Amino acid sequence: MRKAAQAVGTAALAAILLGGCGSGDTGDGKDGGPRPESAPPDRGTGTPAGGSAIEGAWEAKSAHGKLILAITHGTVALSDGQKTACLGTVQEPAGVTSAVLKCTDGDATRTRGTLRPAADGRSLSVSWQSGPAEKYTKSTDGSVRMPDLPRLPSGVPDGG
Repeated sequence: MRKAAQAVGTAALAAILLGGCGSGDTGDGKDGGPRPESAPPDRGTGTPAGGSAIEGAWEAKSAHGKLILAITHGTVALSDGQKTACLGTVQEPAGVTSAVLKCTDGDATRTRGTLRPAADGRSLSVSWQSGPAEKYTKSTDGSVRMPDLPRLPSGVPDGG
């Protein structure tokens, strides 16, 4: 349980590091603040149609240990709880749902992947363009908590 919390903590740290200090303040005196669920997504960074099927905390095992993939509001975080911490967006070019990430350690193995949720919603297959195909299982027992991932500010490179 401690390692899962560590992994999510690393993902949250990546979110802060890669997202900058973006508080949502546009400098116009109005607080950008959190957007309501019904707000339309930003171009290229929002949750694609049917995005709720991929939202949540997901776990997978790799040759190097456990991977945690967290997806919420069109933002994706990936961590192995050790050195890999990646942050990016969910995109849907040509109807294919993909995760596009940038990793703090510069590793490109898991920076672009096609997301395919299972019909029962319990698993998520990810085919990484420069890496392995992996099957993630949805964490429903509370061992992996969803971090409050920030929305990436427009203009931030998305790893593409």
